[in-house]
Amino acid sequence: MSKVASRERASGAVGERATPTPEEVRRQLQNILSSPAFHGSKRCQQFLEYVCEKALSGQAGSLKERTIAVEVFGRQPESDLAEDTIVRVGAREVRKRLAQYYVTPEGAACEVRIDVHPGAYTPEFRYAAANHEVEVTPVALAIAEPVTMPRRRGWLLACGLGALVLLGVAVAVKLPTASPNAKAFQLFWDPVLRSPDPMLLAVANPIVYHASWRALRLDAEGRPPETVPTQHPIQVPAKALDGSDMIPVQNQYVGFGDMVAANEVSTMLARKSKGVRLRLASSVGFEDLRKTQTFLIGAITNRWTIELQQAWRFRFTRTPDFRLVIVDTQAGGKEYSILAKEDGSSPEDYILVCRIRNSFTGGLLLVAAGLKQFGTEAAGRLLADPDQLGIILQKLPPGWESKNVQFVLHARVIGNAPALPEVVASHVW
Repeated sequence: MSKVASRERASGAVGERATPTPEEVRRQLQNILSSPAFHGSKRCQQFLEYVCEKALSGQAGSLKERTIAVEVFGRQPESDLAEDTIVRVGAREVRKRLAQYYVTPEGAACEVRIDVHPGAYTPEFRYAAANHEVEVTPVALAIAEPVTMPRRRGWLLACGLGALVLLGVAVAVKLPTASPNAKAFQLFWDPVLRSPDPMLLAVANPIVYHASWRALRLDAEGRPPETVPTQHPIQVPAKALDGSDMIPVQNQYVGFGDMVAANEVSTMLARKSKGVRLRLASSVGFEDLRKTQTFLIGAITNRWTIELQQAWRFRFTRTPDFRLVIVDTQAGGKEYSILAKEDGSSPEDYILVCRIRNSFTGGLLLVAAGLKQFGTEAAGRLLADPDQLGIILQKLPPGWESKNVQFVLHARVIGNAPALPEVVASHVW
């Protein structure tokens, strides 16, 4: 007769509470979001954090597909969710990453579990199953005498067992099938990944204007002595300044959106063991572009984006009042523009993404640029995300991977951060 003894870990603390406290959930949520399983996908981080906070604040009933599409992915309220599956794809990706997290040593040892079950967007918070220590009394096993088997029958049994073993091995080593999004993503980047050379990342370099020493002195006269210069906007009467107080500084600065785009793509390529060469666009000559896989980041402040766009349908241009717009040269000059303030802030942005397979540089040419920094940031995240980019690529006509492709996308800007962009126009040729 066997004897089984079971003890639950921390039975006093856990047994008294049916569910974890909000503080415990939030602590575990941060552990999950910072883990390697979630580190590579900002979209999955935003999705999981959003649904958890809604549930913790008593608003689980608002976790509907349309609400998540608008508030997490930046979709318009009237979007056709039967066609746009971004929320469902995002939920599947979150579930997959949660499963990856829970098989790691850190995840297996966690005391609180957060799950998002199929068919719902409301997360479940619970304590991990208690550890059970089992003591089993040894039981003597009777050993039967070997049975003599006819030779032919034994041979057939051995063959059958061998076939089963081979079948088991074949099933065990079968690789998981890549998702359609992952396949499209691979096709997009295939020329870069197959090239023996590192990819050239040419980043825009805007001209930045410093205040002159005279302007800084005038500003300091009206401030407390302990104020750190250049840590605040200068406050000097306009009549006290002239053009000589604006000092142009070239080849020293990079926009934040451009930096994010370069970081997202270079990190993604590094995970695939692909190197990059990072250069300011102003220091790149045409000889550097010849037969090179190149990624141009930025619009009007990237000389090569402007010089190489002349044969494209969608292009950047400036209006007579100095606004930067994306113009469709085949649709009566339709413009994609925003109402931005002089300080660069805007509630939205338009983005141009290009994959020029047959560039006259002789190599693949990629371009990612927004009218403002927000769009460039969103474009970089898009190009490094298999799910986000894969959804877009699957809607293109067959054979797109051997042709030239352009997308115009729109993104809302929320709190100086771009939401996920939506395609508003595309061209394949």
